[in-house]
Amino acid sequence: MATFVLLYSDTGGGHRTAADSIRQAFSLLNGHSHRVEVVNAIRYLPRPFNRSEATYRIAINHARWLHHLNYLLLDDVTRMEVVGALLSRLDGERLQALFCEHPANVYVSCQPHFNPFIPRAMRLWAPQARYAHVVTDLSHIHSFHVAPLAQLVTTPTEEARAELLARGLSPQRVITTGQPVMPSLEARVRRGAGWRAARGLRSDLPVALLLSGGEGGGLLDRTARAIVRAGLPLQLVVVCGRNQALYQSLSRAISSPMTHVLGFVDDVPEWMGAADILITKAGSTTLAEGFVAGLPIIIFDALPGQEEGPRDYAVSHGAAAWCPTPEAVVAQLRQWLNDPSSLARVQQASRALARPRAALDIAQALLRLVAEDDQTSE
Repeated sequence: MATFVLLYSDTGGGHRTAADSIRQAFSLLNGHSHRVEVVNAIRYLPRPFNRSEATYRIAINHARWLHHLNYLLLDDVTRMEVVGALLSRLDGERLQALFCEHPANVYVSCQPHFNPFIPRAMRLWAPQARYAHVVTDLSHIHSFHVAPLAQLVTTPTEEARAELLARGLSPQRVITTGQPVMPSLEARVRRGAGWRAARGLRSDLPVALLLSGGEGGGLLDRTARAIVRAGLPLQLVVVCGRNQALYQSLSRAISSPMTHVLGFVDDVPEWMGAADILITKAGSTTLAEGFVAGLPIIIFDALPGQEEGPRDYAVSHGAAAWCPTPEAVVAQLRQWLNDPSSLARVQQASRALARPRAALDIAQALLRLVAEDDQTSE
């Protein structure tokens, strides 16, 4: 029995989703044949990276310019290696605790911040273990995703793989699998297609699903209000996530038989199945889930640097429209509603990008790593 430790952090929901998706895939493939552990490992990193969850939330909500500056300053492979070596020497003791508390045959990074530190520390404290990295950006890959010491790197798109190969990674170690989404996602989306009557939605009008990640931030408030004011012939479902203040404010201001305001929900896949259009910020995981649901997508927000690549990927493939203001969102909705053939083309392009088996393919590739070790030891 091999042990796989999947490493994530809560710097955006996509990293946890990637880890949970791969864990679910292992369960479907092997049952209890292998041990799989999901670990939020950010606290094991040297300072200041061990505090990146708190600083990330503050930066994206109150100082996006600072988040973007940090993103740009660290986007250099040589600089990344220097930072990793220096901080590991100055404050690397907690890295040892990771390997003592979570021993494994394979460590799998689902967050790029681990790459400058974990493989380097493994040479000292887990020399027999393997290291793999799951890239969670659709394109415009940040230097932190460049993991030359990894035995396996999976990418969500061929564009991402080409970028890593151009930065010197071995073609034999980099494979394209798709963005990991829950293996159950496709079935849940299909189940949601019959939700309309049960959730009080009319069958004779299209449904637009508006969300902005688990925190419900950014332009969600203004965008929801602008869509309602426009009086378009559609039904709107707004998911506010954990933002209770926004949920209460929008519930009072715009709730109606045509507008449904929700707080944090765990059934977004079903809501995608019930929807005709997805309006979202440019998180890679949400976009990938929208592709599986075959939804035409309006992207109304993108974190500078971090989410520009996913946005550009979806738009360049014809699966999404970039509408960075509430007025642009309303105009795009009106255009699609007045031109069903245009909406159908975007829907088809979105469905063409779907990779619902991505997590299963990643899990199978990780199992091959263990099989290679078994063959070598024989």
